[in-house]
This record gives sequence, structure tokens and C-alpha cells, in this order.
Amino acid sequence: MNTFPQAYTGKQKRGLVSGAFRAIVEGIAVFLLLVLVDQISLRLGLTGAQRFADDLSGGLIVGVISFLYERSRARYLASRLQVIALMNHHVRNALQTIKYAQHTNQQVKLIDESVARIEWALREILPTGMQNTQTSIPSKKFGAA
Repeated sequence: MNTFPQAYTGKQKRGLVSGAFRAIVEGIAVFLLLVLVDQISLRLGLTGAQRFADDLSGGLIVGVISFLYERSRARYLASRLQVIALMNHHVRNALQTIKYAQHTNQQVKLIDESVARIEWALREILPTGMQNTQTSIPSKKFGAA
């Protein structure tokens, strides 16, 4: 019916492919760098145990760098998800007020359609874990006694 979910899913797939491609390229680059360092170690006359320690320290350095990068990225994404959740909360609250205000029948129909589109966007575009669990709107109008 709507083309938005397919377009959004397509962007997610491209992100995964580009992330996988980046990981492969970085892995190959680290491998080539470590082979180069290993060849230099051979030319310098390092023993097997010294070369093993050299390879181990290279692996540890790459591991620490990867860990620090991923931790930084996770913190950034967590802060973005907090903003999205807060925005979701405020938009839904504002929509409830607009939806239950007194309007003519034509205005109510337009408002209902707009509210439905916004609710769809909030439900479908927000990450799964950040969706508002209280999507039902109370049946009692605001301001009614």
C-alpha cells in the first residue's frame, strides 16, 4: 500500500552492505600491515617467540582501537535514540490534544488522516525498541467533564 517501508528498509540494507564492505577492507588493511611488520621483524632477526609477541601486541592494539571506536559509536547511538524517544513522546501527546479538540466534521476527517500518517511514521520509522508502547488514544475527549 505505502512505499515508505520498502524505501526505509532499502536504506537499512545499504547501510549493512557498506558496513560489511568497510569491515572487510579494514580487515585486509590490518592483515597487510601485520604481514609487513612481520617481514620487517624477520629482516631484523627477531626469534619466533619475539615475532609471536610482536603479532600479539599488534592484535591487541587493533582490538583496543576497535573496542574504543565501538563504545564511542554505541554511546552516540544511545543518545540519538533518547532524542528520538523523547520526540516520539511529545509528538504523540500533541497529536492527542489536536485530535480531541472541537472541530467541524471536515476538519476532524483531515486531522484524523494526518494523525494516522504521523502515527504510522512514528511506528514504522522509529527503531523497534524505541516505539511508544501506549499507542492507543483515550476515548474520552480532553476538556470534557
